[in-house]
Amino acid sequence: MASRETIVFHVPTLRGGGAERVWVLMANELAARGHDVTLFTWNGEGPNAALRSDGVRLVDLGLEVKGDGFGKTGTLRGLLSSIAFIIEHRPAALYSAPEFANLMMALALIASFSRAKFFPSFHAAASIPTERIGSQIASFLARLVTLRATRAIAVSAGVGRDLEARGIPSRKVAVIHNPLPPARSGETTPYPWQDALAEMGSGPVVATAGRLVGVKDQATLLRGFATLRAERPARLVIFGAGPLEASLKQQANDLGIATSVLFAGYVNDPEAIYAAADLFVLTSTSEGFGNVLVEAMAAGVPVVSTDCEHGPREILADGRYGGLVPVGDAEALAVAMAKMLDAPTGVDLLQQRAADFTPQRIGDRYEALLDA
Repeated sequence: MASRETIVFHVPTLRGGGAERVWVLMANELAARGHDVTLFTWNGEGPNAALRSDGVRLVDLGLEVKGDGFGKTGTLRGLLSSIAFIIEHRPAALYSAPEFANLMMALALIASFSRAKFFPSFHAAASIPTERIGSQIASFLARLVTLRATRAIAVSAGVGRDLEARGIPSRKVAVIHNPLPPARSGETTPYPWQDALAEMGSGPVVATAGRLVGVKDQATLLRGFATLRAERPARLVIFGAGPLEASLKQQANDLGIATSVLFAGYVNDPEAIYAAADLFVLTSTSEGFGNVLVEAMAAGVPVVSTDCEHGPREILADGRYGGLVPVGDAEALAVAMAKMLDAPTGVDLLQQRAADFTPQRIGDRYEALLDA
């Protein structure tokens, strides 16, 4: 493909989230390789906006975000504006994520009669189809994405298997892991939570990061940490915000560990997070990939994760690079955390594995799709 043909990366917003950050990083990487790259958003506000390089053009529709979406009117406006955008810019290739965006872009490409190559990306484990009418409609719409896709990108082999089970031919599925964000230059900014952590006393710091929602299952982490804390001094820092914050704080209080647990809120500074941690723990019930595990490993922080579908087992190579425990098993988690604190995985081994996910290596895979 000629280097000056327009390549579009579309994500609805640049708010916190793995898919949003991956798209900015891959847009930056392909722009650095000489491609004409546009980042197309329906709302360009959010922490990931700061990651965009000057070589990537931003087109922002400026639509109002309502909750986790745009509402019916906003969605229709976004779709019509996307059709107009594609007609005007005539991209040679379009990458999209997550699934809502995949559907919108498939419809926009079809309505605009575009011949652009289409690479929808899937970042989460698939839900199980049901006989309900809503599920049947969703399956029909998903088939539109499948039919229009040049290749479907799965962020893990497990997600790839899900896509095949949903009817996408294996020849159309490209498994490409998410890239590791490049290290920031300079010192990190001091934060109030660092002072609060120091005031909690001594003991190794166990950290986790993610939205405070059910799928991240911080409740199991609190139970496991309570068991760990009963045997040794330790501190737990939970980075993230979300609707379960109040209930999780109440749980920490009920477990008698409130003075050893810090709810630090959302922190858009991974280096500061991992610099504070002696152990990083992920307790999700489902993960398409698990970006935070790779980030922690790159920082030399040992990790323990639930063996959820699908990414953690792939990242940790069946447990070679970190501990894996059953989903929801607080006792097994406590044992794994204690074991890792006593005999942590070596820094060199962790960083060697993390190097498999550099933007340059992942960018090679994304660029190769352009010849599909």
